[in-house]
Amino acid sequence: MNGTGPAPGSVGGALALAVALAIAATASAQSLRPFPPHVGIHVPVPPSPVASGANHYLLYELLLKSYVPAPVQVTRVEVFAESPAGPRLLEYTGEELGENMVFPVFPEEDPVRQRTIGARSHGVVYVLVSISRSATVPRQLFHRIWFDLPYQEEWFATPSEDSTVVDHVDLVTPVDSSTIEIGPPLKGGPWAAFAGLSNDGDHRRIQTQVFGRSVFSQRYAIDYLLVDAEGRAVPVEGGGNDTYPGYGQEVIAVADGVVSTAVDGVPDNTPGVTTRPELFNLTTVAGSHVMVDLGDGRYAAYAHLIPGSVQVRVGQRVRRGDVLGRVGNSGNSSAPHLHFQLADDNRPLGGEGLPYVHDAFELVGFCPEGRLGPCEMSEPELRRHETPMQNQLIRFPQ
Repeated sequence: MNGTGPAPGSVGGALALAVALAIAATASAQSLRPFPPHVGIHVPVPPSPVASGANHYLLYELLLKSYVPAPVQVTRVEVFAESPAGPRLLEYTGEELGENMVFPVFPEEDPVRQRTIGARSHGVVYVLVSISRSATVPRQLFHRIWFDLPYQEEWFATPSEDSTVVDHVDLVTPVDSSTIEIGPPLKGGPWAAFAGLSNDGDHRRIQTQVFGRSVFSQRYAIDYLLVDAEGRAVPVEGGGNDTYPGYGQEVIAVADGVVSTAVDGVPDNTPGVTTRPELFNLTTVAGSHVMVDLGDGRYAAYAHLIPGSVQVRVGQRVRRGDVLGRVGNSGNSSAPHLHFQLADDNRPLGGEGLPYVHDAFELVGFCPEGRLGPCEMSEPELRRHETPMQNQLIRFPQ
C-alpha cells in the first residue's frame, strides 16, 4: 500500500487506460452540454394494462418539474416499448401535445404557450398508450421528452449564437401487471359510463392536493347513469331526483371486503342546480358514501348515495353482490348517479386511482354526445375482463 498506481505495462494499467478511453469516447459523443437539462420527470404510479375491445390501455401521467430560471418549451414526447430501440408506441407533438398537457402558468389557448413550462414551474403530460391485445404488453416503457431550452453559457462547453438549444430527458418506468378483476357495482342497465376510461374526460384531468400528496384519485373513476327506453340518462329539464331512471337503484359490492368508511345523511341536491352540502369538505364532497377495503392496499369507493340508504357500517364484512346503498344525488353532484372508483387510500380524494377490469358485462350501445344527448343502442356484445370506456353503454348481470 505505497499509494502508487499500476505500472503502464501491467494488466491494471491497460484496464485503467481502456476505461479512460471509453469515458472520453462517451463524452465526445454527447452534445455540447456537460450536464443534462435541469428538468425532472416523474411517473406517480406505474401504469397497469386494462383491456377494452381489441386493445390494452396504459393510462398514466408524466409530471414535469423545471428548475430552469426561464420558460422551457416541450416540443415532443415519445414512448417506446422496453427501450429506445423498441417499437414507438406513442408520439405527441404540436397541437396533440398541447391538448394533452396542463401547466399552471400559461392556460391560454396559444398552442406554443400550452406547451411551455414557466420558469421554475411544473406541469403534467397525460398519457394513454394503446397496445393490441394480440401483442405482448412491455415490461417497461422508455420515454424521451424533448425541449427547447434557453441557452445559458455556463451550461455548455462551446458558446452558441442561438438563444435556444434543443435537448431531451429520458425516463424508464416499469409496467405493473397487478390489475385486479372485480364484479359489477350495479345491476342490470343499460348504464352509461360517463367520464369513464379516456385521456380527456372530466375525472381524468382532476389532480388534487390533499394530506400532503398530489394525486390523481379519479384516474379510473366512472360516473354511471341509468338510461331510459329513449336512450336518455337525463330526463326533461326541471324534473326532480325521482324522475331520473337510475335514482334509488341498488349499489352493490364489487368484491369481498371490509367496510372501511360509511357516511350517511349528506342531503341530496336539486338536479341541474348548483346546490351542495352546507358543510362542504373532503368528507361531504362524496356525499353519502361507502368505501370497502378489498385488501392489498385497494379501496372501492361508492359515492353520491341517497341519504338514509347506506346499509352497512364500518368494520362490517361484505361479500360480492351485497347491497351497500342506493344511487342518489348527494355531495358534489348535479344529477343522480353512482361515482365508482378504486384507489390506494381510504378517503375519496386522498389516494391514487387504481385500475380494474370487470369479469363480465354486455356492451349495448354508445352515447356520442355524452350527457348532452341520447344514447344509441346496438346489438349486445359480451365483454369479459374489460373496463368500460368513456360514454359506452353497458349492461351488468342481474
